[in-house]
Amino acid sequence: MRTGHGEDSAGENRIMEKIRVTSRESLRTSVVFVIVLFIIFGLSTGFTRFNPVAALLSQGEFWNFILADFVPPSMGRPGSLFRAALQTMYMALAATGISTVLSLLLSFLGTASITRSRAVNSLVRAFASILRNIPPLVWAFILVAAFGIGTVVGVLSLVIATTGALTRFFIEILDEAAAETLEPLLAAGAAMPAIIAQALLPAAMPGFIAWILYCVELNIRSSTILGMVGAGGIGLLLMGYIKQFNYAAASTAILAVALIIIGVNLLTDYLRKQIMN
Repeated sequence: MRTGHGEDSAGENRIMEKIRVTSRESLRTSVVFVIVLFIIFGLSTGFTRFNPVAALLSQGEFWNFILADFVPPSMGRPGSLFRAALQTMYMALAATGISTVLSLLLSFLGTASITRSRAVNSLVRAFASILRNIPPLVWAFILVAAFGIGTVVGVLSLVIATTGALTRFFIEILDEAAAETLEPLLAAGAAMPAIIAQALLPAAMPGFIAWILYCVELNIRSSTILGMVGAGGIGLLLMGYIKQFNYAAASTAILAVALIIIGVNLLTDYLRKQIMN
């Protein structure tokens, strides 16, 4: 009997060795994190005077409004909806294309391995950080005051923000590619233009395309919001329906936005997988 008990204990020990049990330190850290999170939540709700209980109890009014005014959706003017959706997609694609060219040029200046001037590198990186850290909506408000309502405002707002983001991403990709290929090629006597064209860009291209596809997806979402402040596209049409209290038509526009974003998301995910493979 003792031998059997010993064998059972040894078997349990082997099982426990295979299964990674959470350490006490990790468990303690998790508990502290949850407690701190609840404290921050309590302080935030107190500071903002947000009452979660009242918000949950008022859900009935929200759903009554949705079911009474937004359902069922109404097509309204299908031609206008279709043109606005196309305009939104064109804005996102145009802004991403322009930003890609600008970001590629700036990334060459911001990469230390290509442009060996710390002042230029720092200036480009700081410029890109400023552009990408200011939301496109802020740029849209500024540009609407300068140019008025229209798709030009939407495209320019997206170009500014996307250029900042892509420049930062491209610099990081080029730095990684340069760390692997630059020094051996320079030691072999290759010229920098040839290295960029034949080594750095081919190595960085999959990463470039992945980030460009991500920005297309992101810009379609952003262009909808920008349209609501006068930048054109389906967002402008949606805001017009809401101001006219035509909530059924606004519901159709919202569904169209959701379908466009889901479709673009599926397409970009597929293309990214094909590129990465």
